[in-house]
Amino acid sequence: MTLKGCTKAELLWLIDWMCTHSMFRHDIEIERALNALELEREQKRLDEADRLNERSARLRRQYVELLTPYEGKPILDIPADVLDHAAALQEEAQMLDKKWCKLMKV
Repeated sequence: MTLKGCTKAELLWLIDWMCTHSMFRHDIEIERALNALELEREQKRLDEADRLNERSARLRRQYVELLTPYEGKPILDIPADVLDHAAALQEEAQMLDKKWCKLMKV
């Protein structure tokens, strides 16, 4: 049997057993392991936040590039398909921003 083959309940039982039946103080090691796990969890969250932010920024750059040729012109001179595409880019970027805010608890 390996740790990977254990269920969550079995792992918890094993940790409890080790803490109560060992002559050594495993609580310090468990605390260190929990801190390492918390750091890993936080890094994954930050990596996902960076990914969302980069994707949102890329969409906003596409939005600007799409509309730059029409800068200074009346909105009626911009083709409807260009406006629709720009609106879709902006909407997707805003959706990603909301996901980022939820992830970062902002």
